[in-house]
Amino acid sequence: MEIKKEIKPIGTEFDFTKVPSWYVLCNNNDCPLKVNCLRYMAGKHAPSNLETATCVMPKTLRDGQCRWHDKPTVKVWAAGFSTLFDKVMKKDYTAMRKDITKFLHGAKIYYEYKRGDRALSPEQQQWIRNYVKSRGYEWEVEFDSYFEDYVYHHLAVL
Repeated sequence: MEIKKEIKPIGTEFDFTKVPSWYVLCNNNDCPLKVNCLRYMAGKHAPSNLETATCVMPKTLRDGQCRWHDKPTVKVWAAGFSTLFDKVMKKDYTAMRKDITKFLHGAKIYYEYKRGDRALSPEQQQWIRNYVKSRGYEWEVEFDSYFEDYVYHHLAVL
């Protein structure tokens, strides 16, 4: 996959507004893993008006190991696909839109992705690219914009 559009870099300041509400935070200042942990980074950048959050308990750290340690990983996300169907033949449009809508979990969420309100993960981007190719189209799928961001893991990282 070759991205032709510019990729907006992640930047140097941590943006807590991008942390999903379900993400488990950490505030264990004594953890030896904190210097390389996304949960700790997010916890330290939580806004002062945040009163409650789900957090990793300090006793989770055992023998210098924490199963909730989430090493920061940056990937390229995509926002929007307003031109996805521009080159699709009319006979294929409805079926393709329905299949992609199903893959993206329904019409409401599909349109949030299409507008760029939700970001497409690298895996979702690749699924869409593979799907378009499986329908016989050889052009490269381009999304509206690309940006770097962290990957937030939902569960404990084992």
